[in-house]
Amino acid sequence: MKLSGSFGTRVRELRQERGWSQARLGGEEYTASYISYIESGRRAPSPDAAMYLADQLGVDPVTLGFGEAADVGAELDIVSYLVLADRALHTREWGTALDATKRAEEMALATDRLDRVWEAQYLRCRVLVEKSDFTEAVELVLQLCDGVVTNQSVTVRAEVLNLAARILRSVGRLGEAVEKAVEARRIAPDVPRRVEAILQWCAARAERGDAPSSMMAEIDELQELAQYLPDGHLKGRIYWYVGNVQHYVGDTEAGERSHAEAAVMIRGAADLVLWSRVQQVIAHFRMSRGDLEGVWDQLEIAENAMRLTGRASDLAELAVEQARCLFLLGDPEPARQRLQETLTSEVFSIAFPSRAEAYDLLGQVCLSLEDHAGARRAFRHAAMDYETIGAGPRALEAWRNAAEVPEQ
Repeated sequence: MKLSGSFGTRVRELRQERGWSQARLGGEEYTASYISYIESGRRAPSPDAAMYLADQLGVDPVTLGFGEAADVGAELDIVSYLVLADRALHTREWGTALDATKRAEEMALATDRLDRVWEAQYLRCRVLVEKSDFTEAVELVLQLCDGVVTNQSVTVRAEVLNLAARILRSVGRLGEAVEKAVEARRIAPDVPRRVEAILQWCAARAERGDAPSSMMAEIDELQELAQYLPDGHLKGRIYWYVGNVQHYVGDTEAGERSHAEAAVMIRGAADLVLWSRVQQVIAHFRMSRGDLEGVWDQLEIAENAMRLTGRASDLAELAVEQARCLFLLGDPEPARQRLQETLTSEVFSIAFPSRAEAYDLLGQVCLSLEDHAGARRAFRHAAMDYETIGAGPRALEAWRNAAEVPEQ
């Protein structure tokens, strides 16, 4: 059944014309607060509720905007723009994709198609993420979280909450990301959405500096859920994150096995972005245990793949790992130059985990070059960024590093 975006407004107008309270309209079936939610658009009525309200008000449901027949021509136009946007998303034509989603949304609003409005906005969020425009994506995805259509379906709500957690992480709002992931995990109606919620929850907590040992119950659950998934990218992401935590807690052998499984399941032919990020992560942990042989080549392969995708945020984060590799290979000056260039890029214009980590690394590089003022400044920037994103333990460590830099 089609639901008009003006349903709640029409209910309120007819109720007020009759001089009724919300409690009077709800009668013995529905509470005044439920009627208030419907009238404000914060809840969508079930078919039974819509029929009840129409009967109470003595009108046909169509008068309230429930069950109206859609204009077939307008519907096809909306769908055509959504298809265009989806195609442009996959061909990485961001401008075309955004224009198409906005056009679809305008047409859907004009015909009171809230479901199509939701589709257009959700698709625009995905486009904004792919083009690394996370600031605008945050505003839009938070609107979607409170939308009428989102709240009509548990499946849809879990999907939107998971997307919101991912986007909030990207702008350093880690506490909010954890909250969204917690709710998504609580309501997730199936294994894929529950897995996604746990992955987002773990990633946000790791980024703010929570102890990996505090996530072992979730790691066990992910491994259990993996058996219900077919081999593919979602299962590969489970192995990817499980491997990260295994490395963090010191089980290097298990971490290597998990990352090897992730590399097999996440195929470049299907998703070059995800594949290149896995290569970068594997290189990162190899560097962390001092295994530098072939790491630079591995990062170059990941860079070549990322350049094909054109996502600026991924390239910026990769540049930080390349700087780390240069530093560990004994070339601190090129590492410093690469970090400084990256930190002045537009992608790093806001505080988020990768920027804080870049400043942290820059502090170590400057210290090795005996640039004590530069090291102190970089550690302080890292500490402030960690504080901004709510990563208390990491901020404390960065402040300590800044305080321990010798005076020149």
